[in-house]
Amino acid sequence: MTKEKRLSITIDNKKMEVRPNITILQAARENGVYIPSLCILEHLPSYGACRLCVVEVDGLRGFPTSCTTPVEDGMVIRTDTAEVRSLRQEVLKLLLSEHPASCLFCTEQSECKDYQGTIRKVGVTTGCRYCPNDTRCELQLITEKVGLTETSYPVYYRGFPVEKEDPFYDRDYNLCILCGRCVRVCNDVRLNGTLSFKQRGKQTTIGPAFDRTHLEAGCEFCGACVTVCPTGALSAKVSKWYGKPDTQVGTTCVYCPVGCRLILQVKNDETIDALPDYDSPLDRGLICVKGRFAIPEYVHSAKRYISPQRATPIGYEDISWDQAIDEAKERLSGIKPEDCFIMVSPQLSNEDLFTAQRFAREVMKGEEIFSSPIADLGADLAPFLDLVMHASPYDVIDTAQGVLTIGFDSTYGFTPIGIQVKAAARRGANLATVGSFESNLDMLAETVHQAEPSRWAGMVDSLVKAMSSNGAVNVVVVGPDIVFDPARRAVFNKVIELRDAHKWKVIVAHPYTNLLGMLATGAFTGIKPGEALKSGGKGSAVTIKGAAVYPDLKKKRKVVYVIGEAQTDMIPPCDYLIYQNGLPPVGDRKPDLILPVCMFTETSGTTVNAEGKVLAVQKACGPFMKSKPDWWIISRIAEKLRKGAFKYNSVQAVQGDIKKQIKGFFSMKKGLEFVKVNMKEGGDGGSGPVLPHAKRSGGSREEAYRGVPLASVVSGMKAIEERRHHE
Repeated sequence: MTKEKRLSITIDNKKMEVRPNITILQAARENGVYIPSLCILEHLPSYGACRLCVVEVDGLRGFPTSCTTPVEDGMVIRTDTAEVRSLRQEVLKLLLSEHPASCLFCTEQSECKDYQGTIRKVGVTTGCRYCPNDTRCELQLITEKVGLTETSYPVYYRGFPVEKEDPFYDRDYNLCILCGRCVRVCNDVRLNGTLSFKQRGKQTTIGPAFDRTHLEAGCEFCGACVTVCPTGALSAKVSKWYGKPDTQVGTTCVYCPVGCRLILQVKNDETIDALPDYDSPLDRGLICVKGRFAIPEYVHSAKRYISPQRATPIGYEDISWDQAIDEAKERLSGIKPEDCFIMVSPQLSNEDLFTAQRFAREVMKGEEIFSSPIADLGADLAPFLDLVMHASPYDVIDTAQGVLTIGFDSTYGFTPIGIQVKAAARRGANLATVGSFESNLDMLAETVHQAEPSRWAGMVDSLVKAMSSNGAVNVVVVGPDIVFDPARRAVFNKVIELRDAHKWKVIVAHPYTNLLGMLATGAFTGIKPGEALKSGGKGSAVTIKGAAVYPDLKKKRKVVYVIGEAQTDMIPPCDYLIYQNGLPPVGDRKPDLILPVCMFTETSGTTVNAEGKVLAVQKACGPFMKSKPDWWIISRIAEKLRKGAFKYNSVQAVQGDIKKQIKGFFSMKKGLEFVKVNMKEGGDGGSGPVLPHAKRSGGSREEAYRGVPLASVVSGMKAIEERRHHE
């Protein structure tokens, strides 16, 4: 491999070597030279709108913008001459002439900033102290760096009404400087095209065409526009008044199996916001509305349990953790394995799932570990697991010549997959969509089929004939709409045929965040830790009895222990219900014992995404009130029931046991690889249970975390669900 030739340039009398094919602004920033700019942003194409990044270049006329001028060998650049400073100040004055700017030049700035912070919380922003972006605004920094201390132009306040009708964020275009960042990130990065410039002159604003609301215009509410806005024109409803965060922590989103990288912002030991990480190789910063806006409201919900509780004839009473553990021990002691029903959530961490399966097998001496995928899919579980466990990585879409989506819409979820599909269609790939309703991918598709799910499998053959060609890479994306429909089995079998007979790549967009982690750690009936992995060395397949996977949900149990799920209507009748979660259950059956847990922002661990990659979930803030991690609670009950069984004092201790039992679990660079799971005796065609809350009419189940619908906790998600139902 030949070494890339470096270019020699001079910036402000300093010689330096830089990479070829970059702009002057990029070269300056890589070498620690400050050049102000408001319109350029990493990951966005050069634009040259704000004119603040002008420089002097020997041999070039005038003052070229550094963000659009490529470097050349031998180039001599000056970034801080008197003429450049004067020109930048004049440009900045013009920008501020239509932006409330009095606070920027006020001599009482410091005192006001220290003692009048609460005056920000008003409806109209007329200065920095009234702005939700105060202390985080790029205009404030640039005004200071450019050295502007006064303005000679009158300030024109445009008098636009603040737009608050859409969910998640407010828009005050009186603060907009028309840098175009939001328009470009929506069109060029997100490939959505919701935003554009509207009107002309002083009436110019930004938004959807034809005065539609963002909801009406198909906005994905990804928040990319809010993230890139340099002023306070766009501000998140929930976090706008918190100000600058104390710290930020990188973690993994656990709302779906994609595993997007998030940057959690923390203030006063609370998670106040979540931002995308555009340097993430997995999702490239293309997070969805759930990861961007649905975290603070959920983890700090007023509905969260603050301490363990026990049911009494007159309601619930708060008890200590010692009392709660003793109560659980008393109820679980001495009962037979068949009288104890344990249900775990696929949105638990690997550490929680591993601890739960140890509890079921080693302490309760049972094998039955129930979960929502079993309830949702019933007899169709086997082909579904076959597809999920042998799915392709998302980047196969980048080279695909044909893409077929079935029951897939990426407006409010799975956006990294959706954007890759959009990019493939834009570069010429043959895109075909099959669904019950209009999809956000339909506008780019060459073929669109809207029909009842029962007809989807029959449509695939004709579409495949039109798309297949020798040597071509073709991808089929199976969406959540088919996962919850009775016609799914025919579609699953057809997709397996595409994969095995026609060599199509398969991607499954399903709601079970850590399903692969559940299978790998053995938190599944009939599968021991590591048995489902190729690294386990047990062969090329694992066989489980279907009758064991599908329990009798009508049989009454003495104790039901629900860990991380909220749908209590799916469990069998019981004498006593132990409910381990952070928010109240959804269903008529009320818990007898409530054990409050930490959310994923409050505890560390790992999860396995749909590509088989083990991703870290990092603790960002302390536990909510008296909540505890799932693994901690389970291990304390285990210790009480059977002295010396196992007792974990840290998540690292759990991970140490996982390493011992599951070979290579944390060291697989390319991700975990799975063997085939075979089901016998009713697991491949018999009738399985049907989950009462699953929608069965071509629509996916409501977005949920730990069994609790996000719409019941997050106000913006409620607006989205209402819009979906209206359509």
